[in-house]
Amino acid sequence: MKKFFVLSMALGLATLVAAQDPAKDIKKAARLLGTYNLDQVASFDKLQEAIALVNSSINDPVVKADPTAWQTYGEVFMAAVDNDVKVNVLDSKAPITQPLAPSKAFQGFKMASELALKGYQSKDAMKALSAGLQNIYYMGSALYQAGDFSSAYEAFKATYDGYQLLLKNKEITTTFSADEAPKALYYSGLCAKQAGMNDKAAAVFQQLVDQGSADAGVYEELFNMYKTDKQAEADKILAMGREKYPDDTGLLYAEINYLLAKGELVGLIDRLEKAIKMEPENVSIYVTLGQIYDKLYQDQSTTDAAGSMDNFNKAMSYYQQALAKDAKSFDAVYSIGALWYNKAAAYSIELNSVSTDYSAAGTKKYEAIKAQMDDTFVKALPFFLQAEQLNPKDANTLIALKEIYARQDKLDLVEQYKLKLENINKQ
Repeated sequence: MKKFFVLSMALGLATLVAAQDPAKDIKKAARLLGTYNLDQVASFDKLQEAIALVNSSINDPVVKADPTAWQTYGEVFMAAVDNDVKVNVLDSKAPITQPLAPSKAFQGFKMASELALKGYQSKDAMKALSAGLQNIYYMGSALYQAGDFSSAYEAFKATYDGYQLLLKNKEITTTFSADEAPKALYYSGLCAKQAGMNDKAAAVFQQLVDQGSADAGVYEELFNMYKTDKQAEADKILAMGREKYPDDTGLLYAEINYLLAKGELVGLIDRLEKAIKMEPENVSIYVTLGQIYDKLYQDQSTTDAAGSMDNFNKAMSYYQQALAKDAKSFDAVYSIGALWYNKAAAYSIELNSVSTDYSAAGTKKYEAIKAQMDDTFVKALPFFLQAEQLNPKDANTLIALKEIYARQDKLDLVEQYKLKLENINKQ
């Protein structure tokens, strides 16, 4: 019994040693692939065994220096790609058994070509890649539909890089269309972004820009990725995109929002006026223009009375144009109320400056300013009431109404709006 145990261990050790010979494993994988190709249904397990062998052996120093080993690696994973394509065509919801097979197949043929010692080795690698490129591309779409964005990125990138490798080696006899190559690169960027691989996505989008094949959406995507941490690059990309695609609304709005965030109000006006010409029914553009002139009015109210009033009138005009487009626009209604309210508040500051002058002239001036202030608050009131109807839970609207009623000594209404605000804060 003891001798049998020793013999069993010896046999197990021999098996283990045999399994750890990567060079032999690669050759065995090639034979298994041949068996699989004779009957792909009955011998599917042979393909799985071949995949396991090439995965475990390819990083061996001797194996990874051998172009024939890489050719086998590429062919095994190309067989896996072809199988997944065949299954996916019949049932798009069927699981994809080897999501990384497209990129691994490309890697195998690429390395076989780069390490080739003889002409036929490179030619064989390129012929295999040429024959399989369309299916590698197909798997990018299949993986995207399956929600595996990381693997989809790898497949689309392998498609683009594979086509470039074929061109470099003058191997252009492929069913893959040249027109699809830049699309494959673009799709790889989108998939990388979806997968959260922002550095890879940015690298792809930058590559498209550098090649001159980027559409407006690429510039917008790249700008959005750069604007937080790479402002100089963001400015450059946005300027390039706007110059190349001056009529693209996506880039225009990206620029508008960017300038808004930076507080560059004057520079925004030209962009917004252009946006109105491009989308005359877009209410938000009118409101935004109104808000810019509103801010300019407030900034100039103490330094340039004439300029300030001009900006007030322009703000009111754009808000009213917005209401003409959409009578139920909360932003437009509220903004008109706020414009009048802020004007009234400016009167209150002026009122305080003369409140200590008890002369007849001072009293008369005080009463005149107070009358203007009260009248202006009255003008704001109906717009805030309408805004409340459109959005009963907007705290700023309720605060404004409470303050106006307080100035009018309508204490019962002040209490009502205090309760409304308390109820909102509890939610």
